[in-house]
Amino acid sequence: MNILKYLFDKFFPSQISRPKQGISELQVAFKKQYRNFRSLLTANNNVLEIMAEMEQTLAMGQPFSMSFIRGRITALTTNVYKIIQYLSQLSNGKYSGLTSVFNDLTTQLENILMQQPAVPKGKFIMPFAEIDRDSVDLTGEKMANLGEVRNHAKLKVPDGFAITSSAAHHFIAANNLEDEINRRLQTMAPDNLESVYQTSAAIQQLISRAPLPADIEEAILAEYAELESRQGDHVLVSIRSSATGEDSITSSFAGQYRTQLNVDKEFLIQTYKEIVASKYRSQAIIYRLQRGYRTQDVSMCVGCLAMVDAVVSGVIYSRSPENPRSKWVVIHAAPGLAVQVVDGSAPTNMYSVSREEPHKVLDSKISCPDTTQSSTGEQVSSLSSDQIIELTRIALRLENHFGAPQDIEWSINRSGAIIILQSRPLGLLSLDVRFPEHEKNESEESTPCLMSGGTVVSAGVACGPVHIVRSNIDLLQFPEGAVLVVAHPFPEWASLLNRACAVVSETGQVAAHLATVAREFQLPAIFGMEKATEVLKRGDIITVDAVGRRIYSGREESILTQATPSPNLMKNSPVYRLLQEALTLITPLNLTDPASPFFKPSSCETFHDITRFCHEKAVIEMFQFGKRHSFDEKAAKQLVGKTPFQWWVIDLDGGFREGLDSKNKFIHIDDIVSTPMRAIWHGITAIPWQGPPPVSLKGFGSIIFQSTMNPNLDPAVRSTLTAKNYFLVSKNFCNLSVRLGYHFALVETYLSDFLTESYVSFQFKGGAADETRKLIRITLLKDILERFDFRVELKADALTARIEKKPTPFLLERLQVLGYLLIHTRQIDMVMEDQGMLQHYRQKILADIDMLLKTEIKQDDQGATVNGAGL
Repeated sequence: MNILKYLFDKFFPSQISRPKQGISELQVAFKKQYRNFRSLLTANNNVLEIMAEMEQTLAMGQPFSMSFIRGRITALTTNVYKIIQYLSQLSNGKYSGLTSVFNDLTTQLENILMQQPAVPKGKFIMPFAEIDRDSVDLTGEKMANLGEVRNHAKLKVPDGFAITSSAAHHFIAANNLEDEINRRLQTMAPDNLESVYQTSAAIQQLISRAPLPADIEEAILAEYAELESRQGDHVLVSIRSSATGEDSITSSFAGQYRTQLNVDKEFLIQTYKEIVASKYRSQAIIYRLQRGYRTQDVSMCVGCLAMVDAVVSGVIYSRSPENPRSKWVVIHAAPGLAVQVVDGSAPTNMYSVSREEPHKVLDSKISCPDTTQSSTGEQVSSLSSDQIIELTRIALRLENHFGAPQDIEWSINRSGAIIILQSRPLGLLSLDVRFPEHEKNESEESTPCLMSGGTVVSAGVACGPVHIVRSNIDLLQFPEGAVLVVAHPFPEWASLLNRACAVVSETGQVAAHLATVAREFQLPAIFGMEKATEVLKRGDIITVDAVGRRIYSGREESILTQATPSPNLMKNSPVYRLLQEALTLITPLNLTDPASPFFKPSSCETFHDITRFCHEKAVIEMFQFGKRHSFDEKAAKQLVGKTPFQWWVIDLDGGFREGLDSKNKFIHIDDIVSTPMRAIWHGITAIPWQGPPPVSLKGFGSIIFQSTMNPNLDPAVRSTLTAKNYFLVSKNFCNLSVRLGYHFALVETYLSDFLTESYVSFQFKGGAADETRKLIRITLLKDILERFDFRVELKADALTARIEKKPTPFLLERLQVLGYLLIHTRQIDMVMEDQGMLQHYRQKILADIDMLLKTEIKQDDQGATVNGAGL
């Protein structure tokens, strides 16, 4: 077999063996191929956008729910399936192996989405003697920590017991409530506060009205009787939430669930049900969404603790909440019960105490009376020096025991004993976002502020409109990005923190539950700003400086430059981890080299691999259109005018001027409105070809030798080398097959407003000279094309070059370059004897192209422009 004929047939598959197609059949075939190609690219764009959105959501820490994950994965699955189907149609089912890979990946993703936390199994009741950190799944973090304090840290805690998560699951299951609860949650609009409140109230009512199974009720009453035997008859108890995830290292859930004090036996069972129902309080629902917890990730365990007859209570931070390197313990104290400290309703005394012995008081702020009157009428000091020292030692002891700074709730009873009510990890503002010690700058000195003072409970700066909240109506009307202004920092206002840009409260201090949540959200907050609800007017724009304890009218840009990025509230949460796991099957790209033998369906490990493979193969299949379709030469119109060589044009769809006589066998370039063809034609004709270069005797001998090896030059045989040059065109598509002498070239392009659909492909092979000269020419072409951003591949003396995903004006310039090269590099292989000649032609070609690109493409009267869209 003749080698040149073999290579020609391989590069330009013979059209003789295929039935000839008329113009209408060719147009139908092109439209079908292009429709599938564009549909594939649209689906591919959708996939890439969804993947980018999912990755960005994970990285930026924007709150997202399971509905977000399910919705995006459903959209991904649908679009990847479409991509596979469109590629199958483009390639006549060539890549059937993709289906099994896709099915396997979707099964794995479904398994991830269906993951459920294990339902803990165990006793309904656990006394504190049996509780420690190992029982956290049954008792929740709050009660587990308290059991750890009692049984291992050997500190005093209230007497009592825990009602376990096993009991709560049994309660819900016995009343068949789970499906109805889920139904109501799924119909809730999480961004609509009214919808959240209505759903919350309905679910809580559903639970609190359900009967408690007899076995749970009997177990609770029996354990309460045991408590009475130790504490005395009719002991009053505190019923406290201890949900899983509450008081954890990542999320405090501070004040989000319900606590009921002074409960007697008569109301014990009903109160327990209401505490379980508080899992669905509106602020708890919103908090979970913000922190990345699914409903099923939280089990409501409950603590039942004997009430402490408290003389003084408060909160200890074993380190300053605002400074993880602080060398002092912070104590907040107030007469009476601890609840008034944590709900922010009462002023407190604050003491900063050295962590080093002998634990000196470094600073103190006395905001409440120094003494309080006991029930017997005696005057009792709110906190003595010895008690301050002992509280400091306890804080350091618990920090050491738990291995992290602690937020500790405590009371001192009538006998002077310190009782630990709660110990949880202290959420500290990380050093990379912590604000430096505030110093007044010039703008602060020159700019009068509306208000100053108060206590910084969460550092930061922000600007927004004032929204004063006094009632539920005010709450429901709270706008996104407003400054939350309240009289008291009640925990229920936490449902607004995802909408607020800052918080200002007339009362409260660092130990309030709302302050804890504000610090978690890294939301600027100032408490103790007296008369804030009077001075600040609803709707007015203010700047809150929760570093310098100032509030300014309007936007203070010099202050706002100190703003820090929002925290990633979702990180390490159950929903966050689930999305992370799902993305391992979606976004990694393992198929990067189309030339690799492993670039095949069976090597696809992710959705990204499938889309990468399909896109690459789809472009190739589209490039093959001109090769795969044989056509009736009579359907073509010959291009007339002063043109080098002979050219024929076939209109696939809208490539010719409207009104053109279809019977006319000839066409002028001005009758062609195909944007890419006109660019190629400009490159062919703008700089006249000077004819073949003078050939040396050695070069001529090479041509004669090559010719003797080519039977196509036998005059008795119709030569493929004399085949016509064809343009297949539409408005924005062009396929050009060029056979000029001994070399063969193919240009195919589509121009679209969508970058992912736009491409230019160029293939080149052949020549009359020996292999050395042809290689020098092909190297020259490679060098020039790479200068113009083509991705070039060489195989022997065959060249393939591509550009994809570039704007139309950019691609039109490259098409002009290709048009020039088609004409001006033919036959120069015959003179390519050395590097000097190579350099000469390189400089000449680059100079010509520079001149070419400075000339404008002629615009015909039908408006053929470089920015046309669609077919």
